[in-house]
Amino acid sequence: MSRRPDIKPVHAAATQAPDDEMSVGHLVARARTALLTSLDTELEPFGLTGAQFAVLKNVAEGTAATAADLCRTMHYDTGSMTRMLDRLEEKAVLRRERCTEDRRVVFLRMTTTGQELLPQLRSAAVRVLSRHLAGFSPEEVDNLKQYLDRMIENGVPVNS
Repeated sequence: MSRRPDIKPVHAAATQAPDDEMSVGHLVARARTALLTSLDTELEPFGLTGAQFAVLKNVAEGTAATAADLCRTMHYDTGSMTRMLDRLEEKAVLRRERCTEDRRVVFLRMTTTGQELLPQLRSAAVRVLSRHLAGFSPEEVDNLKQYLDRMIENGVPVNS
C-alpha cells in the first residue's frame, strides 16, 4: 500500500489559454522579431543594430535624455543600457554629458556624426517596414495602425 496521496492528472487544455488568444500574442511577438531581425540586417553596413538605432532615435527625438529614460522607454536593465551606450560612444555617434547643476545626472547627446547618420538610419527603417507591409492596401495599413493603437491604449493603466 502506497502512502503517497493520489495525484490526479491535470489536462493540458485546462491549464492553457485558448489557441486563438495565444496566437495573437505569438503573432505580434513574431512580427516584432521579424522586423528587428530585418532592421539589424539593413543597419549592418552602418555598424549598428536595431536596438542601437532605437537609442539614437529616442535621444534625437527628445523622448529620452538620460540612460534612465531609455531604460524606462525601451524596457532595458541598467547594465545592458550602459553597455549599449558604451558601444555607441565608441562608434562616436553619441556622447554622455554630465549635468552642471546635478553631477549625478548624465545627459545623452547626439554627436555630429550621429546627427548626420540619423537620416540614413531612418531611411533604412522605412525600407524594412515597407518590405514587411508589402501587399497591404493603404486601408489595411490604416486598420493595422488603429488596431495596434487600441491594443496599446487598452494596456495603459487606469488611474484610480
